[in-house]
Amino acid sequence: MITNLTINGLKSFDETSLDLNNFTLLVGMNSAGKSTVIQALLLVIQNITDDGRSPLNGSLVSLGEFSDARNFIKNSKSFSINLRSQSEGITLNFVEDDGVVKCEVNPNENELTKYLHQKNKNIHYLSSKRIGSQDLYGKNFEKYNDFGILGEYAIDYYELNKQNPVEEYLIKDKNVGSTLALQLNYWLKYIVNSELITEDIKDTDQVKAKFLSVNNRYVRPKNIGSGLSYIVSILVSALTSKKGDLIIIENPEIHLHPRAQSKLTEFLTFTSQNGIRFVIETHSDHIFNGVRKSINKKNIAKENVSVYFFSIDKNEMVSNSVNIGFDNNGNVINHQEGLFDQFDDDLDELLGL
Repeated sequence: MITNLTINGLKSFDETSLDLNNFTLLVGMNSAGKSTVIQALLLVIQNITDDGRSPLNGSLVSLGEFSDARNFIKNSKSFSINLRSQSEGITLNFVEDDGVVKCEVNPNENELTKYLHQKNKNIHYLSSKRIGSQDLYGKNFEKYNDFGILGEYAIDYYELNKQNPVEEYLIKDKNVGSTLALQLNYWLKYIVNSELITEDIKDTDQVKAKFLSVNNRYVRPKNIGSGLSYIVSILVSALTSKKGDLIIIENPEIHLHPRAQSKLTEFLTFTSQNGIRFVIETHSDHIFNGVRKSINKKNIAKENVSVYFFSIDKNEMVSNSVNIGFDNNGNVINHQEGLFDQFDDDLDELLGL
């Protein structure tokens, strides 16, 4: 498992070190470094899986030229990414030599590199560009990625595995039953008041999905809104993971009502407390406050949560990260200006305060 990420000279970062917890949440201003943290993780996974054949560009992340990736404010001639587990670490150094970008991995093989290699399927990534409502979903013929980085294969994976049992430690209500179908629909009903049914279309490369709507009618995804399709990939990936697996999610709140965002956070913190690790980027105060509520309700221990607030240092013009602390009731103990305080600011203005 990854416990620490250190970035030097990549994009807006000069040097930063982040402790990655069971549940790590990245929040803060636009263009302040949240996405770069995720890109750094993906860059490591990509280079280990592809053996550094194309150091900056691949199926998980594409950063363009070396000049796009290095910190030009600090005139970095190279950049590095270091990952550590509890027992070992790896460092990836990126340099440009005569117009050619090179990536050196040191050491090039240990238990951490095995964990990071996509063939072992310990890490799943869901992009903010996740696939929305479709009448039909494609079947997956990829070697390494079960769900697709857009969540495009989640419906197919669900159809193939819906009768398989979910790990016991991921089942909140034992009375519901243990299959993926029962557990997914338990959470889908709780979060967005819907259920999913799927059907393999024989002799084709497609799967049909329908969602429960009003009056107990099942309707096509296109007739019920994008939020349900977006959330399925998150639920499927988490419910089929094992302890120690890492799920990286960009903006889980996409197309979800605030109440659904809060309930989804309850699901995420429950599975995280029981061994699934998350790195999540969000702009949603409902996700942030959902984490606080989960701490308050003992759904997750505060010691298993890391929240980092990102901003740009006005003097140095580089990314700055602050680890946000909580007490046992979920109260923030080191509030930062810009940390989901816009509602209060707007209300003060409306009241003339």
